Amino acid sequence: MTIPQTGTVAPGILQEILFTVGDVCKRREISALDDFLESCRAFAGEETLNVAVLGRFKAGKSSFLNYLLGKPFLPVGVIPVTSVITEIQWGAVERTEVLYTDGRAEVIAATRISDFVAEGENPENIKKVERVRVELPSIDRYRGIRFVDTPGLESVFEHNTEASLHWLPNVGLALVAVGVDPPLSQRDLELIRRLRRYTPNISILLTKVDVLGEHERSEVREFIETQLARNRSQSIPVFPFSVRPGFESLREDLDRGLLLRTRASLSDQQRAILLHKMDSLLGECAAWLEVALKSAETADSERGDLRRRILGQKEALDDTRLALKLIVRHTAATLRSAFEGLLRGDELAIRQRLQGRLDREFPSWTRNLAVAVTSFEDWLQANLAQEMADLSKNRHGRFLEPLRRVNQQLEQSLQDFRNRLSERALETLGVAQRTTEMELRVEEPTLPDIRVGKIFDHNWELLSWVIPMALARVVVLKHFHQKVDRLVFTNLSRLTSQWEGIVNLALETSEKEAIRRLDTLIASIEKLTGSDRQQTSQIGEDVARVQTLRRCLASGKKQ
Repeated sequence: MTIPQTGTVAPGILQEILFTVGDVCKRREISALDDFLESCRAFAGEETLNVAVLGRFKAGKSSFLNYLLGKPFLPVGVIPVTSVITEIQWGAVERTEVLYTDGRAEVIAATRISDFVAEGENPENIKKVERVRVELPSIDRYRGIRFVDTPGLESVFEHNTEASLHWLPNVGLALVAVGVDPPLSQRDLELIRRLRRYTPNISILLTKVDVLGEHERSEVREFIETQLARNRSQSIPVFPFSVRPGFESLREDLDRGLLLRTRASLSDQQRAILLHKMDSLLGECAAWLEVALKSAETADSERGDLRRRILGQKEALDDTRLALKLIVRHTAATLRSAFEGLLRGDELAIRQRLQGRLDREFPSWTRNLAVAVTSFEDWLQANLAQEMADLSKNRHGRFLEPLRRVNQQLEQSLQDFRNRLSERALETLGVAQRTTEMELRVEEPTLPDIRVGKIFDHNWELLSWVIPMALARVVVLKHFHQKVDRLVFTNLSRLTSQWEGIVNLALETSEKEAIRRLDTLIASIEKLTGSDRQQTSQIGEDVARVQTLRRCLASGKKQ
């Protein structure tokens, strides 16, 4: 990986930071920094600056970007719309590419963007889109900037929030979109706090100000600035904005005061962000090493007590593991009834559709009983399989909802545990630890393989020579109708069982991953608090290396 020149900080120093932190984390088994370390490595090799538009759903993010692009590329609406990360940047020719989670890529017409990024056309992201990338020659004035439209936070679609939060480590410059009603929530402040880990460049985009008078706009802006100051975020600029006519001056202020200024000093902006990320990485690495050093300086007879004071008693750790397992098992026990209830409402509609098609197709099968039976069996096999496949696809998000809910509960339980560790480490050792970024990343299961069993158990077509169709036509059709009703019920039950098995397997994976995260965190604390006096010198050398690198960064920032 090539590290770019960053002002007075030599690329060799940045390379050394990445190597040093990676080496320390590997030797000291500090796995908690793995994701952050990887995001720093990726940013160091990036030539384009990500300007991410983040915030609650319906805060005006897509409308703002459509204004910048000069055309309505991104879908907007009165309900949560965006469900997939969308990247827009300069390109010599107009090009839209869909990147899928399995690594595939597909070039599409720009008019089809909504098919992949809108919640209505791609509910719960059933198309498995990782992101959509748009290149436009018309935004040459923003060359070097990549605008990123993110799904809204706090919408009823939990996967939208997850997609945005998982993307945060990639942010360069953050625009937090905040509507005027309410002007700033606790969630907005929490988002800003999380963003500070990854970038020093955060601005507030105060949208929809056209609904307020000039005096009211001033009051809202003053309120936001006061809240930011109370939360130690007073350095964040606020840019009022509206896409409506009459507010051109606000749009010009944003363009000149932020976007074009960023474009003009792109290398300086990237340098500042990279240094900020590196400093945060070194700071967190130093905090972990301090735990090891404090332990090494503790008397051997007291080290076990120190570990217990941070981790708690073994019984408490066992209770935490059990709590994670119970979260999963409670949901697993209710899957069958939940899925049956979900599909029960679809049974009548499927039966009616198949019965209607059967009435239309049956007249062409009446040459004799053998033809009728064979044709009906082939027809029902194909139509039932298609109905079950369509139903499975359309209900995909609902089937996976218990999995997403469990993952959120597991994440919160892990977060609560880590918060307790942080408080105890601070109380016991005087060392504060990071307590965020504990999201579970379990791959969602795919759709089941839809199959329909044998339609008939007997070879009725062998009786065709003794049963004239002219006489049996009504009876045969009635029998076929009854068969349709029975097999719809049977295959809905089969689909329920298939999804129950798939989601149960995914739940087991989530449980194992949550337990692994817990055990890894416990093992890291045990490893670091197990450091003895013989390791003091080596740990001190690691601390000195990290602190020296931090001073190099600090001196580079000041120059």
